[in-house]
Amino acid sequence: MTFKEMNAGVMLLSAVVISAWVLMGALGDPGATVPEVASRLGWAIVASVVFNMVAMIVFTILVSIVQGQELKDERADERDHAVGARAMRNAYIVASAGGAAAIFLWAFGLDFALGIYVLFGALMLAGATDAVSRLYYYRTN
Repeated sequence: MTFKEMNAGVMLLSAVVISAWVLMGALGDPGATVPEVASRLGWAIVASVVFNMVAMIVFTILVSIVQGQELKDERADERDHAVGARAMRNAYIVASAGGAAAIFLWAFGLDFALGIYVLFGALMLAGATDAVSRLYYYRTN
């Protein structure tokens, strides 16, 4: 496993864990006001950053122990740039569709808080799409 693959795996794990946490909070408090939702999602963003930092440190140590050598980030080459570009393209499509969905929800008069959750979920799904795409492209190209 390379550093870039591990990084994509941690990003995917983070997206799943944080999204599940937000979903449980949303289902537990369906009548939340917009400020409450904004606060919850703000804390989710902070939690995502902290989770990624801690998980990268822990997984780097674990993978280094298993492989018997230090796991280092290698220099990016043309393949890395191509993988990143294709993965980001896939993520942009998901994020754009999610943004459009949120706007349509608001245009049809649905609850503003629901649209915020849809937008947040779409962005988390876009991040997961980027990570899955990177893992796929690194393994197939």
